[in-house]
Formats: sequence, structure tokens, C-alpha cells
Amino acid sequence: MNILHITKSSTAGGAGIAALRLHKALRESNISSGFLSTDLAINFDNEVLGNSYFKYQRTSLFKRIINKITSILIPSYKFKQTEKFKRIESKLNCEIATLPFSKYDLHKHPLVMKADIINLHWVCGIIDYSSFFKNCKKPIVWTLHDMNPFQGIFHYKDDQIRNKHIIADFDREIEQFKRKTFKFINKGVFISPSNWMLEYASKNLNGFSIKCIPNSINLNVFTIKDKLKLRKEASISPNEFVLLFVADNLKNPRKGFDLLLESLIFLREIIPITVLLIGNGSLPKMDNIKILTLGTINDEIEMANWYSTANLFVLPSREDNLPNVMLEAFACGLPVISFDNGGMKEHIKLSKNGVLVKDFNGKCLAEGILDFYKNRNDYDCYKIRKYAEDNFSLKKQAEAYFKVYEDILN
Repeated sequence: MNILHITKSSTAGGAGIAALRLHKALRESNISSGFLSTDLAINFDNEVLGNSYFKYQRTSLFKRIINKITSILIPSYKFKQTEKFKRIESKLNCEIATLPFSKYDLHKHPLVMKADIINLHWVCGIIDYSSFFKNCKKPIVWTLHDMNPFQGIFHYKDDQIRNKHIIADFDREIEQFKRKTFKFINKGVFISPSNWMLEYASKNLNGFSIKCIPNSINLNVFTIKDKLKLRKEASISPNEFVLLFVADNLKNPRKGFDLLLESLIFLREIIPITVLLIGNGSLPKMDNIKILTLGTINDEIEMANWYSTANLFVLPSREDNLPNVMLEAFACGLPVISFDNGGMKEHIKLSKNGVLVKDFNGKCLAEGILDFYKNRNDYDCYKIRKYAEDNFSLKKQAEAYFKVYEDILN
């Protein structure tokens, strides 16, 4: 049984990281797994391949002229929709918007042809829905890292709602186009890492089996470490109250950095706080708030060190599936505070591994952080770690996925 994981990138965003972790989890369980993205290709013998398939290859002048004439005289559906999207893209207010088209004929890739099962992940720009599903007759397992597979051009519901007045008809048309291409899937199963995402998927993916399997993390990398030693190395005193916030882009509204900033305005008058920021962006200077801007960190060991340095991980997402950072924090024994939504509400338990905040505003977030501060000694880092071991191990995820693979082949 050869399983091939396909995702846009192995490093950009949580989806690529989660996809590569699943691949490694399967390999550790002696399941033949390959991996294909624009920046990394691994065959079923676990050998890293040259990835020339995705390198730009300039077409001949003659072919470019023919393509141009054809697009003008007989424009394809893909061409017309892409041109329409270009005209409205700059007007959108969203995290990301994508089309279900690609220049790659990925169904012809040698790894795809050798696979028994295709496990799709975040595939925007790498999979051309129509050509791929028409020509690839292998069973499809699709891991949902966001809502885009069953929505139109947007990846989360809030973006769809926010831009409805601009692009509702076009968005609906792209969604309907996707649904038509799904009819070419002979055998398909969708996997959601959270029940929150599963509920949305169940309403939009009629005719497909949908299962919930949480993501996994390497518990040997993300583990409890010596907090005092790490703080000494970072010039942080043992008694500082340290908050950690992580996001690829701190300006992304979905990640709620603005709500953290709003909460700090309330908290700075009550308790001294040190804030660790990981990601692209910075925090303005604030009285009674010590800020350490750490930039983007891709090294997992370094990330684990910062989890072990903090007292509380702040995850104020307005929408989120099952963030890798929450799982990583738990594995390092770090409590998490978040709003009562997404995959967070399924795993955060008050006084055990974190705090859930009911209302989406900075004041309520500040009250939640303050409540944790007053009761911080009630949290046992080893019990938090145990929760991660019981729920997010590589072995547990591999076993659950292997059962899905067996079922879809049979």
C-alpha cells in the first residue's frame, strides 16, 4: 500500500507542517508513504528526490502565440474565471483567496502514478481540480486544514461573509464548479482534525464519508524542559509572568493579534507582563509590558524552548481548525488560553490545561489571562503533557489513518 501526500508546501503554514508530520508518522509505523510538494518530494523508499517537475519551463514562442490566439478566440472556463478573479482580487478584504486551477498536470507525476491512495492536504495552486479528478482514478483521502475544499475562493467562513457584497456570485460559481469536479472521485474520504471543522464539512460534502482524526506532533522534540535554565539564557527572571503568541503574520485578523493587544491595554495597569512574539510583525511599546520580538522561527527545538520559557500560550484566533501550536504547547506542558471556538474548545479544559474565553473581545481575554494568573499554580505541566501524549502522538494518528486507508481500498 503506497500512500502519497500532496500539499503546496512542506514548510509554509500549519497545513504543510501537519502533512509532513503525518507522512513521518506513517513511515515510523512501517507504512509506505511518499510526499509531494513544490519544495519537497520523497518517494516510497523514503528517498528525497530532485523536484524539477515544478520548476518554471518557458514555452516556445510559437506555442505562446497559439495559446494567446486560442484564449482570445475560444477562451476556456479556467481562463475566463482567472481573468475575472484578477479584476476583483485587489478589492477583497481577506486572509487569502484562491482558485481551483493549476498549470500542472499532477495526475501524470510518477509518484501519483505509483501511489495506491492519494492523501490531499492544502493543494491550492498545485492541483487543477477538473483535470486531476477526471484523470486520477485512485482513492482520495483529503485532510481538511481549512474550509477551502468545500467553499468557493475563501478559506474560512468570516472572509466569505466579509466579502459577500463584492464577490458573492463569483464565489458561489467557483464553489459549484468544485462540487461538479468532486463527482469524478470514485472513492473519497475527508478527514477533519477537529469536530468543529467536521460539522461544517458534513453540511457541504454530501455523499462522502467524513471522519475526525487529530493532527500529531513529535513528542520527543516538543517536551518539558528546564524553565529556569531557558529563562536565564533569554535574560528573563524566574518570577516574570510570560505570555507567548505565535502566528505566521501578526497582522492576520483571523489569528486575533489585535485582541491580544487590546487585552494588554487592560492588563498593563494590573500586573507586569513579558510578551514573547514569534512571527512576522511587532508590538508597539507599552508601559509595564516587556516585549521580546523573536521573528520567524522554523526550528522545532528552538520553538520547544520558547514554549517551555512561557507561563501561558495565548491563542486568540477568531477561527481555527486544530492549530499545531496548541498541540505543541500542550506537549511542552504549557497551558493555553483561547476563545470558545474551533478545535480549541474541544481540547482546552479549565484548571487542567488552559482557559476558554466566551466573548470575542480584548477585555474578556484580559479577564481570562488575569484569572489564569491568580490560579497559575493550580496547573500541572506534567498532566498537560500527559494530555498531549494521550491524544496527539504520531502512533495514534498513524493507526487511525491506516484504518481509513484499509477501508477505502476494500
